Amino acid sequence: MTKNFKILIVEDEARGRNALKAMLNPIAGISLIGEAENVDQAIAIIEKESPDLVLLDVEMPYKNGFDLLAAIPNRTFDVIFTTAYDSYAIKAIKFSAIDYLLKPIDPDELRTSIEKTIEKRKTLIYSPQEQINNLLTNLKTTNKQNFKLSLPTSEGSVFIPIEEITRCESDANYTWFHISSEPKPILVSKTLKDYENLLLDYGFCRVHHSHLINLKYITKYIKGEGGVVVMMDGAEVEVSRRKREVFQKSLEKYAQII
Repeated sequence: MTKNFKILIVEDEARGRNALKAMLNPIAGISLIGEAENVDQAIAIIEKESPDLVLLDVEMPYKNGFDLLAAIPNRTFDVIFTTAYDSYAIKAIKFSAIDYLLKPIDPDELRTSIEKTIEKRKTLIYSPQEQINNLLTNLKTTNKQNFKLSLPTSEGSVFIPIEEITRCESDANYTWFHISSEPKPILVSKTLKDYENLLLDYGFCRVHHSHLINLKYITKYIKGEGGVVVMMDGAEVEVSRRKREVFQKSLEKYAQII
């Protein structure tokens, strides 16, 4: 593991800071370079110490964790958010592919998140600045359909508006994203299940173990044992027999919304 990986704790409660310090203590190769109980203290430490990673509480008095990120233009550090609430903000965090931990924090989960961050930072194409910019943009967006989803590819992250995703296709531990504005699909190193959980509230439906589709891009549904969906790009997507009822209900619900 990389030596002297510098970590800053930003947490308004002393008990929370002490708990995090105790969890960090047995992790080799890291260095706790400071702790802050509010945003202003954190900014001062970041400017002086240049941490590699900030363990950042979301909810704090006066200014929150997002205010901290917005106040720093050159964000060379990674972030792992810590929060007691599975809130709307968590959805924006997930869409930006930024890590977070729900309180009370599990020591093993913290260690795993830190190790993943260390590995990410070894990749030359990775930029925490882009992920954070996308997060802050998503948080300002009043229409959640305008959220942009961060997709990690072999050439770096790309940020795609949800409304441009036509369908997602499983390929073992990878997922192909078919985008209305892109001539070729984008291969992403995450499973379809990861994106199903994110996109179900945005007009998507899992119609098959290998397909998640955006209902607004359907042109025809051919009934059958499960049936076949014809998409605007001409693709024909099988609906599995056990997914048929869920799909039909989703389609009816979507029709009522539009």
